[in-house]
Amino acid sequence: MYKEKLMRSVFCGLGVVVFLFAVSSAAIAADKLVLSNSVFQEVEVTNADGKKEIKQVPVSTAFPQSELIYVITYKNTGDKPAEDVVINNPIAKELVYKDQSGKGANAVLFVSVDGGKNYGDLAVLRIPTKQGADRPAQVTDITDLQFKLKKQVQPQEEGTVSFRAVLK
Repeated sequence: MYKEKLMRSVFCGLGVVVFLFAVSSAAIAADKLVLSNSVFQEVEVTNADGKKEIKQVPVSTAFPQSELIYVITYKNTGDKPAEDVVINNPIAKELVYKDQSGKGANAVLFVSVDGGKNYGDLAVLRIPTKQGADRPAQVTDITDLQFKLKKQVQPQEEGTVSFRAVLK
């Protein structure tokens, strides 16, 4: 049992690397829009006053059922506004997206349940069944996230989008 948990925590570290590559490769296609990303966990710490508080710290090791916080930072390094910015992010199969956790100032979140082929609101997406019918999509079916920014990103402007996921 311990060995299995240890292997999953090591694999989570590899999953973080996969996440970093997937987001960074999307940045290559963007003209002068640079993406960077970070993965955090919340831990309870005691502050200088002796009070307990929750603090976000970079993930070094995660175990099954750990909640991870993914933060994608975007910056327009060009000299013209970036228009119609869309940030697509696959969810590693070892993770389950935490419902309603996608956030970003001036961003609208859409999800995909088919590997990023189609995006929409979870409430309207459907999953084909083996019987030839379909069923309503559920949070556990989400394979990709898409953040559409509602406004231009001005030169040298930066912002963030984020989401939470749980390690299976």
